[in-house]
Amino acid sequence: MRILGKTTIDKEFEEIYFSEFLAVTGGIIGGTLLLGLTESFNLIAGLFILFPGLLEMHGNIYGSLSARLSNLLLLGKLKKKEEISYFIKENVLASFFLLFFVSFVLGLISYLFVYFFLGTSNPVLILISLFSSILSSFIEIPMTIYTTFWIFKHKLDPEDIMGPYVTTFGDIISILSLVIITGVLA
Repeated sequence: MRILGKTTIDKEFEEIYFSEFLAVTGGIIGGTLLLGLTESFNLIAGLFILFPGLLEMHGNIYGSLSARLSNLLLLGKLKKKEEISYFIKENVLASFFLLFFVSFVLGLISYLFVYFFLGTSNPVLILISLFSSILSSFIEIPMTIYTTFWIFKHKLDPEDIMGPYVTTFGDIISILSLVIITGVLA
């Protein structure tokens, strides 16, 4: 679109607009999914304490994985298959370690809160935090890496698109994995 001879909507704006539209749509889907599944959350006291931290953690960890990969792709630092393989292996291990450690800490905090403030001992909160994060990571890590490469291959800027995409996709997958693991362990 041109106004007075100047471009007002350019490629970057279109990419960012699309990714934000995706984020809003995914947020509505994730919220609707969560609303429909609140009955299963009533089984375990403290799950709502755990839930926001888990969602935020997934977005941060996979967002930073995508950002590191995007930066190296845009700078042309990953050209050989060995470099790509090494980078992916190292970053997947780091992301998985962070995910495991922070999930444990979030589960422990949730457990301690329920224990001291509600007087209920429910150590299954720690297991739910760990197992739901591990389950979702098997989907989110490959999708984050694949989507970043796919967007870069199609001449789009992954830095504009991947942040909202990873957050939205991570929220939906995290909600589903939390519900699945809660159903199994509760």
